[in-house]
Amino acid sequence: MMKKLIVPILIAMLSARVSAQTSLSLYYMESVPQSSALNPARAPRGNVFVGLHGTNISMRTETNIKMSQLFQKTDGQWHFITEREFDYKKINRRFKKGARLNEQLSIGLINFGWRKGDSYLTFDLNTRIEAGATLPSGLFKILDNGMPDGSRRNFKSLRVCTQAYHELAFGYSLKLDKQLSVGAKIKYLSGIAAARTRIKKFEATSSLDALNINVNGKFDMSLPVQISPKDDGTVSIDSIEMKDLATGEIIARSLPGFHNPGVAADIGAEYKIDERFKVSGSITDLGLIVWTKDLNNIKVKNSYRYSGVNIEFDEFFDGIEFADKFDEIGDTLKNSFAAHASNKMFVTGTRPNLYIGGEYTPFRFMTVGVVSRTTFWLHNMTQNFNFTLNMKPFTYVSVMNGFNIDLKGCLTADFGFSVNMGVVQYYFMANGLPIFYRHITIDGEKTIVPYNLCDLGISTGFNIIIGAKGPKIKSLSKFRS
Repeated sequence: MMKKLIVPILIAMLSARVSAQTSLSLYYMESVPQSSALNPARAPRGNVFVGLHGTNISMRTETNIKMSQLFQKTDGQWHFITEREFDYKKINRRFKKGARLNEQLSIGLINFGWRKGDSYLTFDLNTRIEAGATLPSGLFKILDNGMPDGSRRNFKSLRVCTQAYHELAFGYSLKLDKQLSVGAKIKYLSGIAAARTRIKKFEATSSLDALNINVNGKFDMSLPVQISPKDDGTVSIDSIEMKDLATGEIIARSLPGFHNPGVAADIGAEYKIDERFKVSGSITDLGLIVWTKDLNNIKVKNSYRYSGVNIEFDEFFDGIEFADKFDEIGDTLKNSFAAHASNKMFVTGTRPNLYIGGEYTPFRFMTVGVVSRTTFWLHNMTQNFNFTLNMKPFTYVSVMNGFNIDLKGCLTADFGFSVNMGVVQYYFMANGLPIFYRHITIDGEKTIVPYNLCDLGISTGFNIIIGAKGPKIKSLSKFRS
C-alpha cells in the first residue's frame, strides 16, 4: 500500500514541468533585458525596452531525485520502484534529509525600462507561484524495511509550502565608474493565496502489538475555505470545504492590492577587472509576506495507538470487504487526532538566491561565463554551477550553449538564443536538458529513459527594444578578432 502511495508522488516530482523561475542561462545574456532579474547591476544593452504583456514566462523546477533512481538493474533485469526486487537502500543514501521538490513560475504582466546617462531604471509587475515539498527519509526506510518491533521513524522533515503573489518591482542600476556597477530592486508583494505546514513532532514507534504515532504540527492557509467545528471545538478533515465565489470575487482576489502585504529586495554588483575579465554577484528575492486575509490554521497535537483492524471469525470465511476495512482505518485516524482551528495571521518567506559569477571575453563576439546559484528555502539548500559560451555573430542574433552541474553530480545541458526582428525581440533559454539517455526493458517492453533528468529551467518571451545596440562599448574595439 505504501509503495502505491509514494510512486505517484515521485513521478510527479520528476515530471512536473509547468512551474518554476528564471533560467540560470540568462545571467550572461545581456542582449535580453530579463537578465537583470538575476543581477540588478547588469543593465540591458537596449536603451529602452518593453516586455509584451503575458509573454515573458520563466520556469524552474528543482529536485534531488534523478530519473535513473527510479530504475534498478538486478541479475540482468530492470525493475521499477514499485517492484518487490527494487532495493530502496540505494536511494536512501541520497535522501538523508528527504526527497525534495521545489518549483517556481513567473509571468510578466508589465515590464519596461529605460537608460538615463549612466543609470538604468526598470519597472516590473509579475505574478509568481512558488511551491515546495520535502518527503522525509523515514518514509523511504519504511518502504524498504517496514516497521519491525522496536523501530522508530521520524517524519518531522515533512514540509509543504505553496504561495502565489503579485510582485511590483522598481529597479535601479548605476555605473559608478569605468569598472564598478551596482544595482538594486525594491519589491512590494501582494499575496494571492498560501498554504504551508509547520511540524514540530511527527514520529512513529512500533511494538509487537501496536503502532504508536505522535504528532504535533500546524497547517496554515490563506485560502477561501470554510471550516465547520464540532460541538467540542475540534474539526475534522471532512469539514473543510472551498467557498463558492462569484466571478467578481475571484477577479478581486487575483488583483494586486494591500491585503497580504510583503516586501522583498534584490541587490547586485559587477566589477570589470580589465578589458576581458568581469566578476559579479547578487542576492535576489530576499523578503517575506504577511498573510492577513482568509486565514485558517489547523493545529494537531495528539498521540495515537493503532492496534490493527478487528476481523471477526465469520467475516473471514464469508468474505472480507477490504475497501471497507481501509475506510475504517482512515476514519479511526481522523477521529483519533483532535484538530483545532483558529484564524491567526502567519508569515512566509520568499526564495532567496545567491549568484556569484565570472566572465571572460576573448573576442568581441564571444563571452565565456561561469555562475554559481545557491537557493535557500524550506530549510533546504540547492546548489548549481552553470558554464556557458555566448556567441553574437550578428548584432541581431545571440546564441548560448553550456552545461549545468549540481552537488550530486547531475550533469545537464543548456541552450538558448535571442533574435531581434526590427524592434521586436524573441528569446528562449533552457537549463537542465538531459544529456544521457538509456534503453531499458521492463516486462518485455523497451523504453528510452532520460537518465540524468532532475532540474529544469525555461525562460521565454517577447520584448520591444529601441536602441538594440545600446551605447558603444569602446573597449571592445581594442580586441583582435
